[in-house]
Amino acid sequence: MSELDIGRYDLNLLRALLAMIESGSVTRAAQIVSVSQPAMSRILARLREDFGDPLLVRSGAGMKRTPRAEALAEPVRALLKQAAALYEGEAFDPAVAQRVFRAAIPDVVAATVLAPLIEAMAREAPGCRIDLIPWPRPNDPVIATLDFAISTDTVLFAGLRMAPLFDDHDVLAVHVGQPATWRQILEMLDAPHIAVVGAGATSDPVDDWLADQGLHRRIAAVVPHYLQALMTVARTDLVAILPSRLIAAYGPQLDVRAAELPIEQSTDRHFLFHPVERDADAASVWLRSLIQRTVGD
Repeated sequence: MSELDIGRYDLNLLRALLAMIESGSVTRAAQIVSVSQPAMSRILARLREDFGDPLLVRSGAGMKRTPRAEALAEPVRALLKQAAALYEGEAFDPAVAQRVFRAAIPDVVAATVLAPLIEAMAREAPGCRIDLIPWPRPNDPVIATLDFAISTDTVLFAGLRMAPLFDDHDVLAVHVGQPATWRQILEMLDAPHIAVVGAGATSDPVDDWLADQGLHRRIAAVVPHYLQALMTVARTDLVAILPSRLIAAYGPQLDVRAAELPIEQSTDRHFLFHPVERDADAASVWLRSLIQRTVGD
């Protein structure tokens, strides 16, 4: 049979066919598929024409299956089962799954969320892994290939689904040996600061934020990564304005404490992004749940 020939047949009738084959009765088959007995008789007539076989024949007070009907039982049962599975969606069992998830996470966020996320995945899905890609640029085609991203940048990931993951705010990272209380704005700004200017950037977002308020700090050094700034604070008298979660995660072992900034600031809300087409994907649904349970507020 060619692919075009299938259009001649009504595949909806296969459920009725299986009911008649299994019950050996037009009346009982009608009850199984919830149609009237006359309607089932018309279905049988149509099926006889399609298969070129009587399928069910009168035998005494009942009906008897023909050899063709007997032969059709198992393949029709399997076909209906496969069709039902199409509507159920693909199952995902993390305990046995083998899957690589691609993600985009900024370095400063990855420093605090990646380790617990990998540990949780190792426990629940030992055959899966997370591959971080280099931070994408605007309109980068790689964004469409991601399984998820964590960021505050709703413009970069416009078009993706997003859900709040956690909130953070900036604090002043200071070595515990520093006696300063940093209660005055000018006192804090006059201290020697480390700025963080990442690849492709021309300034530290902190300085842009301060400039909007007519403020300026004294910068003594510039580094490309937040962890470098934190390590420098740990070994010098320099200070740095960094995310509070970063200090909470690494500050204690580095003898670095967080001092609240004497400047009012807004909260940095981090979102979990994922492509729209993965909304109902079983693996993606599980992964988003794992992320929310592991690193969400």
